[in-house]
Amino acid sequence: MKPARTKTPRKPIVKKGSQTSLKDPVGVYCRVRPLSFPDQECCIEVINNTTVQLHTPEGYRFNRNGDYKETQYSFKQVFGTHTTQKELFDVVANPLVDDLIRGKNGLLFTYGVTGSGKTHTMTGSPGEGGLLPRCLDMIFNSIGSFQAKRYVFKSNDRNSMDIQCEVDALLERQKREAIPNPKTPSSKRQIDPEFADMINVQEFCKAEEVDEDSVYGVFVSYIEIYNNYIYDLLEEVPFDPIKPKPPQSKLLREDKNHNMYVAGCTEVEVKSTEEAFEIFWRG
Repeated sequence: MKPARTKTPRKPIVKKGSQTSLKDPVGVYCRVRPLSFPDQECCIEVINNTTVQLHTPEGYRFNRNGDYKETQYSFKQVFGTHTTQKELFDVVANPLVDDLIRGKNGLLFTYGVTGSGKTHTMTGSPGEGGLLPRCLDMIFNSIGSFQAKRYVFKSNDRNSMDIQCEVDALLERQKREAIPNPKTPSSKRQIDPEFADMINVQEFCKAEEVDEDSVYGVFVSYIEIYNNYIYDLLEEVPFDPIKPKPPQSKLLREDKNHNMYVAGCTEVEVKSTEEAFEIFWRG
């Protein structure tokens, strides 16, 4: 999301050394996944809202001749098996999005073994939207009418944005609308009912305060990092049935502010939660 300030701000410009330059430590949360079957043996116990204890399974104790120990782990907060998607979002993601709207960077990711519930937590399921649709919904609820027109912001492949005037942006919109591009989402397309139910967040949520002297643009990219290779999952590669080309790995580069970014990565401008999730689903 790229804010651009107008010439006559109503609020004083944030000075160096303020909250926008602060770096916060990564907050690590634990969400306990419910058992798939009631008769499964549970090896984790929630001690309190910041600590869990691992119990060694009975079979493992037998095989190791009783040589085992129970271990406790501490987190910023522990969420039990009955935690709802909204409860998790309110604690973990809402503050991050609120800071993002105010100009800070934000990072949110899940980590765990296969089947631990990462996809359910991030994406959700029909009727139970996860962190991703809720974050997107909060962003668009917050910036609302302060969004820039499409193509006012343009990625320059240097981890920043060029800004076009309204006339040039209008000409580019007309040009691109005349030639349909699969990368550009369309609000006119019909959304799959199951998909729509997943992103239909019932609880309205927005940032506490939005700078009305800024305009905003939201861009989506989608990459996969595998065995130290970086793949752009939104890249449109012409299909050659005779000699198909394998996907090409992208390069990490450093911008003028010493921030790392993926060079040549596709960035798609979106104007709503539906458009953003459409791009995510395509990737």
